[in-house]
Amino acid sequence: MTYFQDIRSLADLKKEYRRLAMLHHPDKGGDIAVMQQVNIEFEKLFDIWKDKSSIPSDSTGYEYDCQGATAREYTEYVYNEYRWKGRNYKGQHAPEIVGLVRTWLKETYPKYRFSVRRSGYSSINIRLMTADFEAFTKESGKVQGDINHYHIASDMSLTDRAKEVMTNVRDFVMSYNFDDSDPMTDYFCTNFYLTLGVGNYKQPYKVELPELTGKDSPEVFTHPEGPAHKALRQALGKARFGFIESRRHTGEMILGEDFYGSQGEHYFWPKEYSSAKTAQKRIDKLEAAGMRCELTGCNRGYIRLLGYAPETEKCLEQERQEVAIAHKAWQSKKQYTNDHLI
Repeated sequence: MTYFQDIRSLADLKKEYRRLAMLHHPDKGGDIAVMQQVNIEFEKLFDIWKDKSSIPSDSTGYEYDCQGATAREYTEYVYNEYRWKGRNYKGQHAPEIVGLVRTWLKETYPKYRFSVRRSGYSSINIRLMTADFEAFTKESGKVQGDINHYHIASDMSLTDRAKEVMTNVRDFVMSYNFDDSDPMTDYFCTNFYLTLGVGNYKQPYKVELPELTGKDSPEVFTHPEGPAHKALRQALGKARFGFIESRRHTGEMILGEDFYGSQGEHYFWPKEYSSAKTAQKRIDKLEAAGMRCELTGCNRGYIRLLGYAPETEKCLEQERQEVAIAHKAWQSKKQYTNDHLI
C-alpha cells in the first residue's frame, strides 16, 4: 500500500482515510488522481477489516464512524463532509450566517445533532449534542463543556474524531467571519464571536449509534403513550417536579429543571418566579393538564405541586394498568416464540 501504513483496526483505517482526504480532497486543492488512488486502497483494506471486531482500548471516536456503511458509501460521506472550500464572506451578518450554518450542518452531518443559536446580535453558539462517536476521552470524565476554538487540536479532553468534526465546523463558520481588530484603534472589529461546545448544562452529550435492523435486531417492547401522560409531558416541557434542599420546602414537590456539570454532576434547580402573573400562566397550563398547583410567594416564589385532579389521577392509573397488561402479554408471546424456536 502506498498511502495506508500500520493499520490495525477498522477505526485506524477510517481515521487515516479522513486524514488523507483532508490532504488530497480536490476542493482543498488536492490532486484528483491521488484521491482516486487513496479511495482504491481504502476499499481494498476495508474488505479486509470490515468483519473484524477488534476495537482499540482507548477510544479515538472512529470505532462506530458511519457504522454499517459500505466502503463506497463511506468515501462518499467523507467526500461530502469536506466538500466546501475558500472564504464565504460576502457581507453576511450573524443572523444570516446562522441560517447558512444550520443548512450546511444538516447536509454535512445528517446523522448528528447540533444546537445553533445566536446570542445578542454578533455572537454565534454551536454545540454538538449527539453523534455516533465518543466526544470526550475517558480520562477527562467530561460529559459536556465549552471548546476553545483557537486550540481544538491541543484539547486533551476531546477524542480525535471530535477534534476533527469541531475543527471542520469551526473552519466553515469562520469562513464567514472577518477580524480587523486593532488594539490601538478598534479592538472588537469583527463580524461575529464564536462559541463552540459539546453538550450543555441542560443536556449532556450523548452517543447515538445507528439502530440495528434485520433478523438479529433485539425485539423491544413498545406501547402507545396514553392521552393523560401525553398531556402532562407536553405541559411540563423540559421541567419536572422534584424535591429541593430547603428547610422551608422540605417534602414538597417544586417545579424545576435538571442541570449537569462538566463531569456529569447532576443538579435539580427550582424555577423562581418574581412575577405572579408569569407564574400564573404556567400554573394555568399545568392545571389544564390535570396538575393542581400553587405559587409559594410573589417574590422569587416557586410553583408547588398539590396533587392531581381526581379525573386525571384515575386516567393515569388506568393507562399504567394498560401498559402493565400489554407488557405481560408481550413477554408471554416472546417466551412462547423462544420456546418453539429451541
